Amino acid sequence: MTFDFQLEYTFADDRLADIDRQLKLLLTTPIHTMPLDREFGLDMSYVDLPSETAKVRYVAELTKKIPKFFPFLRLQQIDWTADVEGHVKAKVVVKSA
Repeated sequence: MTFDFQLEYTFADDRLADIDRQLKLLLTTPIHTMPLDREFGLDMSYVDLPSETAKVRYVAELTKKIPKFFPFLRLQQIDWTADVEGHVKAKVVVKSA
């Protein structure tokens, strides 16, 4: 199973490009690998789990990490799609806190 993601925002702000870059960094960084902040990133041990279990673990990670590193954002929803090859795509929607 492969995870991919797309970010969507429910607010307009001039800082969107910077927020987009920072969120992508959070979503693609394994925890304990960021110098000077070992808690930054996601625990990606869910990648080899069954699809439904992996989705639950991913949502739990985002629910915890987005407000921690971006206190001005809240996770609004995650929409899932999958192709015939088993690639799962998460559309992550955040809103202004």
